[in-house]
Amino acid sequence: MNSFRRFVKVFVAAASLAIAAAVFASAASAQTGTWLVLRADYGFRAQRKDVTGIVKDLISRGGVNGWVAVNNQMMGGDPAPGADKVLRIYARNGAGQDQEFDYAEGRLVPANMFFARVADRNDHADRDDHADHDDHADRGDRDDRDDRGGRDQFAGGHDRDWNRVNIQLAFWGAQGRMANVTDTLQHMVRNGALTVVANNASMGLDPAPGAGKLLIIVYQYHGQQQAAAASEGHMLALP
Repeated sequence: MNSFRRFVKVFVAAASLAIAAAVFASAASAQTGTWLVLRADYGFRAQRKDVTGIVKDLISRGGVNGWVAVNNQMMGGDPAPGADKVLRIYARNGAGQDQEFDYAEGRLVPANMFFARVADRNDHADRDDHADHDDHADRGDRDDRDDRGGRDQFAGGHDRDWNRVNIQLAFWGAQGRMANVTDTLQHMVRNGALTVVANNASMGLDPAPGAGKLLIIVYQYHGQQQAAAASEGHMLALP
């Protein structure tokens, strides 16, 4: 009887291990088709800039309507004026295989093909974003409709949003040191429009002390996705 009980225990343990192994293998197999972003750069030949932080942030947010546009505005500047640039994404799949993915300027990257770990994102930018909300809480009454106009960033079909600027993504900083200021810009929308001066004071932080910075905004207006940029010290008005 004791030997039978031992046999049952061994059998159950073995079956449990087999099930766990099957589940693990299944998960690994599913992950093989999804690529973890390791790093990314954008440019032409030797004229390239590191856009790892920007790409990881965009991917982790699902892109804009599921896509990441490859252009100077989205990538935070033009590292090679006049040249046909390429976005290179270096990624790894669930099987541990590394691969380079190239996307020419003007193309779209499918966000669901990649993923970025939350810890890999520009965490200091997110923290500064939250601090920015606290610092700017006294800017005055914020119209709830303006707030929702920015936050309904992927709704895109509501009549009331047709004539409004809907901020979808916004970044502030310099190469390799970009802060996500999407929420800050969303709260600045007034009466369906946005007017902002690109500087540390309006953004509430300086992600790249001593460097010339750039404000990049991806927004929707009249149902069309558009992008705009302003260098430090310049005013940007949308639409």
